[in-house]
Formats: sequence, C-alpha cells, structure tokens
Amino acid sequence: MAIQSLVATAYTTLKDRIVRGQLMPGTLLSENELADELKMSRTPVRNAITHLESEGFVVSLKNRGVLVKEITAKESMDMYEAVMAMLVYTLDVKSERNIHLNMEKLEECLNRQIEAEKADDYLSYMQYSMQFMKAIISSIHNMAMLAAMESYVDKLAMAAYINFLNTPYIKHYSANNLNRSIFEALQKGDDEEARRLAKGAYTYARSRMFEAGRF
Repeated sequence: MAIQSLVATAYTTLKDRIVRGQLMPGTLLSENELADELKMSRTPVRNAITHLESEGFVVSLKNRGVLVKEITAKESMDMYEAVMAMLVYTLDVKSERNIHLNMEKLEECLNRQIEAEKADDYLSYMQYSMQFMKAIISSIHNMAMLAAMESYVDKLAMAAYINFLNTPYIKHYSANNLNRSIFEALQKGDDEEARRLAKGAYTYARSRMFEAGRF
C-alpha cells in the first residue's frame, strides 16, 4: 500500500477515535503502539499525527509521546461564535444577492438531527446540526468561509460530545429547536426572524457554559 494511503488510513482512524471520545483528552499516544495496532510502520503514523497536530487535535510532548488535546470552553465558544457570525452574515446578504437556499438539504439535515436525538446519538446530532449551518453558509459560495467552517466542524462536534458525556445531568439537544425554528422562518421567507434566532444562539450557548461551570 502506498505511503499516502497508509497516512490517510492512520489519520482517519485516529481522528475518528478522538472525535468519538474513544481517545479522550489527556490520553497519551505512542507511535510504536499505534503502528503495531494499525499494522504499519511508524512513518505514516507520525505523518498522520503531524496532520492532527496542525489541526489542533493532539500535541507532541518531547520524550513523552503524543497527547490528545482538550478543546477548551473558550476555544469552543470562539469557534461557535465565528460559525454563528458567518451564518448571520449569510442571512444578511441573502436578499440583496438573490440567494436561494437548498431547503431540501436543510430539511434533510434537520430531520437527521431530530432522528439522532430519538436514538440518543449525540455525536451524529451534533454533526448534522453543523451540516445544517454549513448548508446555509455555503449558499454564498465564499470559499474562505467554507474552509473556516470545515476546520471547526469536527472540533466543535468533539468538544460538544465530550461535554455531553461529562454532563449527563444537563438537558442537551437544544440545537434541534433552534434549527427547526430557523428552518420554519426561512420557509416563511422571514429572514429577519432567522437572523434574530441565529444572533441569540451564541448568547444562549454561552449562558449554558456558565451554568455548567465551564467558564
């Protein structure tokens, strides 16, 4: 198998385990052990780890190994604020640019995140919730915004999922009501209401962080 294919396999496997909380923040990884487990040499594993480190999922510690990084509450909220700012901007320019949203795609994402709640599959719920927002933001075809969005999706899903695992006493799945309300407003052509909902989402999320003692 070509080295690039091995790197891709190692990268995808490790990232999936990190995002799913199978490798929790604070876990020390060994290149040798990972190479043995994945049945490949250390080189593709090391390259995959370098890629993950550039994305902020892990950090290399001299003479100790590789540490799975925690996504802090501040980092999570900064990324979420950026996403919501892009969402609000998209809704701001929607009318003046005569942008038509893919309502079928939005409805599909919304239905899937609602189904994920019924199955208590929080990670899938988060991923589809992010895809809902991405479907709106992508409508203005701003590649820089989309690249930023892509860099946030997995980290936000990971941070939210680990918070979900650590706070079973808090009611979760709040994005279902938010995205449902945004979808209904857009269906009615009420862009102002959709913007109002998006603007209020960050304030609500931040207050929940305070309630959970994460600030």
